[in-house]
Amino acid sequence: MTERTARARAHQDDGATPSATPRHVTEGWATAGGVRVHFLDAGEGAEGGEHLAPVLVVPGFAEAAEEYRWLVEALAPRRALAMSARGRGRSDAPRSGYRFEDHVDDIDAVVSAAALGPAVLVCFSRGSSYGLGFALRRPDAVAGLVIGDYHARHVGLAPAFVEHQRTASIRGVPVRERMPDHAVAGVQLESVEVPLWDRLAQLRCPVLLVRGGRRGVLVDDAVEARYREALPGIEVAMLPRAGHDLWSRDRAAYLGVLVPFLEKVDAAG
Repeated sequence: MTERTARARAHQDDGATPSATPRHVTEGWATAGGVRVHFLDAGEGAEGGEHLAPVLVVPGFAEAAEEYRWLVEALAPRRALAMSARGRGRSDAPRSGYRFEDHVDDIDAVVSAAALGPAVLVCFSRGSSYGLGFALRRPDAVAGLVIGDYHARHVGLAPAFVEHQRTASIRGVPVRERMPDHAVAGVQLESVEVPLWDRLAQLRCPVLLVRGGRRGVLVDDAVEARYREALPGIEVAMLPRAGHDLWSRDRAAYLGVLVPFLEKVDAAG
């Protein structure tokens, strides 16, 4: 386990996990264009979960799968996975290969390696653009999509982004301890603006947009309105106490909007 993964794991248990059921969590690996992608897999073959849509958690920019172990455990008996995109967690950190399409490839590789049926992608921050890209690429593989406080676009990042990340932290862990410098630079250097607003109407699965009510959120009333206009059937959930980090202040509140959405997906078959 790398130092950056260890520090992230040390913070994964911050806050109480409501009704978390201890369950067997295994580690898995997928390969996308020669890059090994790490994931956690909870609940495969769990009694009572056979007819529930599986979940794949797609973390945000510098997050690792281990930080979402609490979530995959809380969704028992549903099969739930959490992945680390390239350059994060225990996944490979190549010198290049950080395009939008490369990150979508990471999701595709995990879905294939884990032999998931149609899954609900539960995405956070920049991971939401990766999830949107996969849902548009492989609609047959997506039973539902959860967008976590992000625009319907893959954001092209300015050079200043790299310097900003040198002093940034997520839940008390500096980004420099979460990702190698070359991976942060690669994400910025290979980022290109990819607008997805006009493609939302192509989605064929239920969609939940989760937004927070505190300062620093990306989805405000105007962005929510734009989502509703582009995708009239979208479901929107507001977490008043949350900021851009939707769950660290109140995991129960996050689960309170996620679980009913998952149950609706199950009921829709």
